[in-house]
Amino acid sequence: MSSGASSIGRSTPNHVPIRGLLVVVFLLSLGLLGITLLNYRTALRVAEETLQNQGVTIGLAVASQARGRDARDQHALQTLLSEQQQRDVAYLAVIERDGRVLAHTNPRLAGTEMLDARFLDVRDSGKLTGTPVTLETGEEVYELTLPFHIPLADPAGRVDVSQPRFRILRLALHMAPARQIVYQAQAQLVSVGILLLALLGLSWWQIRTLRRYVTLQVESARQERLAALGGMAAVLAHEIRNPLGAIKGLAQFLGEKTSTDPTQAEMTQTIAQEATRLERLVNDLLTYARPRPPDRRSVDVAAILQQTLTLAQPAAAEAGVVLLLDEVSDLPPVSADPEQMQQLFGNLVLNAIQATPSGGTVRLAAADSSASAGNRPPRRWRERIAVTVEDTGSGIPADELPRIFEPFYTTRVKGTGLGLAICRQIAEAHDGTLEVSSAGPQGTRVFVGLPVEGPIRG
Repeated sequence: MSSGASSIGRSTPNHVPIRGLLVVVFLLSLGLLGITLLNYRTALRVAEETLQNQGVTIGLAVASQARGRDARDQHALQTLLSEQQQRDVAYLAVIERDGRVLAHTNPRLAGTEMLDARFLDVRDSGKLTGTPVTLETGEEVYELTLPFHIPLADPAGRVDVSQPRFRILRLALHMAPARQIVYQAQAQLVSVGILLLALLGLSWWQIRTLRRYVTLQVESARQERLAALGGMAAVLAHEIRNPLGAIKGLAQFLGEKTSTDPTQAEMTQTIAQEATRLERLVNDLLTYARPRPPDRRSVDVAAILQQTLTLAQPAAAEAGVVLLLDEVSDLPPVSADPEQMQQLFGNLVLNAIQATPSGGTVRLAAADSSASAGNRPPRRWRERIAVTVEDTGSGIPADELPRIFEPFYTTRVKGTGLGLAICRQIAEAHDGTLEVSSAGPQGTRVFVGLPVEGPIRG
């Protein structure tokens, strides 16, 4: 179906940099989220450093007490650790360099071995190491392993300075203080996340509102231009109609005279045909610029479609197009203006015929809103009569679909660009809907939805 191209162009709301605003909001949100994540990672590092510093402080204090008491043997070390009652410490252990536990806050573990990788790393490098571990009780603690500088002594109590001068101290710290830091960082991260979601949602709503506002402004300006153009067209059409009628009448009169000059007869016929075409254009201009309110009454859609088919049959036969009307029965009446309904469906059928090549088909169908036929109307239509006009033409290109209802937009050389605009105007005046879908090279399908005995407007 050919669309109704000269055109009052489509304006796009580019007055406000909406995409730029969206990008700015997104970048700001991304920056804030990045800073929050950085703070969270910093909090994790600070929590671990806090535990390490706390463990080193406790280890130095225990080593100082051991040296003050000259606690070099296993018994003295066990006595020293048994006296350690610190709230933040889960356990303390002094380990010999061969992995044997010399002393432990749990005396039953004295004499056992701790030859894990963390112990071996500290023994070989002399550097402390710390990592979170889970005890057999299920508690997660921060386990710190560090050198314990207590000189080794032989059984006689003599210090052998040729031997390494440190043992290994392992202490496990409760993680509650560190968790507080992490929890605060997590709470901050969650709060910022919620804030960002709210900000993005609000920004999206504001931008959507702004876009709608700009679109309405553009549409309002377009409607004002169309109204001004329509008013001017109506005045011109009114002034042209009378002299045009005279030209048409005189041409027809001259054509009826017997003439022996075939060239003169052909020219006279051309004048009459062109005058008829201009008359249709003038009538279309007046119809669009000054639409007549519908004179509603109860209308049988099936009868209107049958009449439309009869009137369009000569044009279809000349174009070599087959007109078909699916069987229609049990349709409730609609409240409509019969003359305007005839104009609506007549325009749609003529458009379909002009868009269909010779040998093609134009099919009409009608059904109520619960129809289950192949050409089912859109699901959102309820309590409506859905009329379908479908052709087997070349279809409408996707980039032209948004513009086919614009007045004065046409792709035909002799088209006025008002046919589909008038059709939509009539449908909307009857509280109806007109939609066009193109099946690409397979043709075009038009849906007209009319409310069943709908409320009378105008």
